[in-house]
Amino acid sequence: MKSAFKALGLLGGVLLATLASAQTAPAPHGWPVFSYQGVLTDKDTLKYNPTDEFIFPGVFHAGAHLGDPLGEWYLYYAPHDDPGGISLMYAESLDGPWTEYANNPVIKNVWKPNYSVPHVSSADPIWNKEAGRLFVYFHGSNSQTRWAETDDGVKFDYGGPAVDNKMGGANVTESSYARVFPHPDKKSGYAYGMFYMGNEKDNVRRIRLAESVDGRTWVVDPDYVVEPGLEEGANVSGADLWKWKGKHYVVYHASSGNSYARTIDKTLRKVGSLPILLHQSSGVGEDVGRVASPEIVTFRGKTYLFYESGDRLGATIAWAKAI
Repeated sequence: MKSAFKALGLLGGVLLATLASAQTAPAPHGWPVFSYQGVLTDKDTLKYNPTDEFIFPGVFHAGAHLGDPLGEWYLYYAPHDDPGGISLMYAESLDGPWTEYANNPVIKNVWKPNYSVPHVSSADPIWNKEAGRLFVYFHGSNSQTRWAETDDGVKFDYGGPAVDNKMGGANVTESSYARVFPHPDKKSGYAYGMFYMGNEKDNVRRIRLAESVDGRTWVVDPDYVVEPGLEEGANVSGADLWKWKGKHYVVYHASSGNSYARTIDKTLRKVGSLPILLHQSSGVGEDVGRVASPEIVTFRGKTYLFYESGDRLGATIAWAKAI
């Protein structure tokens, strides 16, 4: 009898392991493994730190586009809690060291006569080739993603709303955490794509798609890009488009506390059915807890991951490097 129970126990263990593995897809050959390098936003030393938390890093190669940048690389980030405030760090190398801009925030939650909201956050920078300017997308408040334009990355002209709840449908309650990228489908007629988080009345956060000819006027697709599955938990958010070894992936974070990737085609509509694990904390030292809002940058053969580390309302900006 004992041997029978033991066999059943072993069978149950195998079944659970099979079910767990069935929730994720195996990583492709050569998939990067990211090694934690440290924290960029030192809460004890930063001049602008109204809420002791920072989220959503957005990296921009300033030296490739701006005339006289403060550094070769810009990194935008923000607190999420009120009042938020889009902030800037700069560095000569992706390896750092990073210097806080002296007059943060560069975009505030009150910008008269354009808007006055409780907070602005989740900055995503992209060079707009048609306009010849840097565009920074941000939400403020959660029901609307906006954009601003700049020639130097510091002084901004207000653009306007990019996407809002109404554009996603009657059930949408939040339209935030957007990342914008050159559209991979040259036949689409669109120059830019956007992944953003749409929350709905069922309080489930999903990844939405919007497309634009000029980066200013957007059309929201009625279908979701990613809905949370068994592996992810209740919500998914913070998505971006990433190209790795000739294939496109939508990368994002989830309620599980991990970041994931799913294959996606050039039309941005055919998505892999299972997530691939992109990154999780090691649990060693400071590298603990949630990893979110992945921003991957490959430069001169090296691949970097910038992300928010820690609980949602107490996070900091960390970075890792592919080994």
